[in-house]
Amino acid sequence: MAGGMERDRPQMPSSFGNSLEEHPFTPLEWAAVTAQLEASRNYWIGSVRPDGRPHVVPVWGVWAEDQFHFATDPKSVTARNLEQNPQASVNLESGDDCVILQGTFVLQYGTPGVAAAFSAKYDMPWGADEIPLFSLTLRKAFAWREEDFPSSATRWRFGE
Repeated sequence: MAGGMERDRPQMPSSFGNSLEEHPFTPLEWAAVTAQLEASRNYWIGSVRPDGRPHVVPVWGVWAEDQFHFATDPKSVTARNLEQNPQASVNLESGDDCVILQGTFVLQYGTPGVAAAFSAKYDMPWGADEIPLFSLTLRKAFAWREEDFPSSATRWRFGE
């Protein structure tokens, strides 16, 4: 990852009278998070409409070349939202083994390695020049496991 990354404990205010500091911090490894990203079939993209209303949609995607990528029609609501405001979030489906990515999406074409990853994962022939791909430049990521929350709650910050 360009610019490196820092791992620490996120700030998570509690309404239950205890704080994260009362629990040992056992941070997750980034490799475990990327394994979840690689294994997932569906991802939720959270974007913002031009009038400020949220828009959330499930998509197919891949974790390849150290980035998250997804494909959608350039005329879709999600694509139009990202054209207006490229900052968005990506969430996996599980609320128990949680992964949340935040960053900026860029639309690109002609990415053979990513197209090959899509083809292999979804058993569909995808040509590199045919698919408009949105690729995420990570700013922050959060992950935790329900089985050892809040100790496993981990935040990564990514440099430019």
